[in-house]
Amino acid sequence: MPDRSGDEDVLEAMLLTAGELGYAKTTVREVAERARITQDRFHRRFGSKEACFARAYQEASERIAAELTEACREAASWRDAFRAGLAHLLCVVAEQPLLARALLLEVRSARGQAWVKHQQLVERLTAALDTARDEPGARSGATSMTAGFMAGAIEEALCIEIAAGRAGEVERLAPDLTRLAFLQFFGEEKGKGREIRSRHGST
Repeated sequence: MPDRSGDEDVLEAMLLTAGELGYAKTTVREVAERARITQDRFHRRFGSKEACFARAYQEASERIAAELTEACREAASWRDAFRAGLAHLLCVVAEQPLLARALLLEVRSARGQAWVKHQQLVERLTAALDTARDEPGARSGATSMTAGFMAGAIEEALCIEIAAGRAGEVERLAPDLTRLAFLQFFGEEKGKGREIRSRHGST
């Protein structure tokens, strides 16, 4: 079998295979076959399954983080930015369930440098959520722990749906997660009754 793939194809193959089979059951042979390279070439490029997954996780998660930042860039307020960022995140999970499973669930099995990167991204998300306390009308009782709670709630809600095989339906979580966030930071439910546009264009 000729070596045809660049690094990006191998990294994608790693995440898709881990998302399909689970990290523990993923082997170098399966990743190499999916990427259409030899196992020897895989080891020369990445050294190990663990190193390959860590790099794949870092590049994919950074790309999605950049997309989330861009989705929120034009928002006029924290509330609008939250809706926009959440909508994009849910769309990614719904449209790329294997990738989402690898990044949100299988990273817990992989641990190592991938898990370190995951924790750093959660901290960045928490810091972004915490800027709600600078908004007019923010609850005086909201603290940095409030942002940590919301980051954890979003991650756990997605993990539950992915593990249950309902990744394609996660966009239905938007109203509840939005209401929860607004209640935590502002003591209100301004997100109630405002549904985000799904990837299919319906409201």
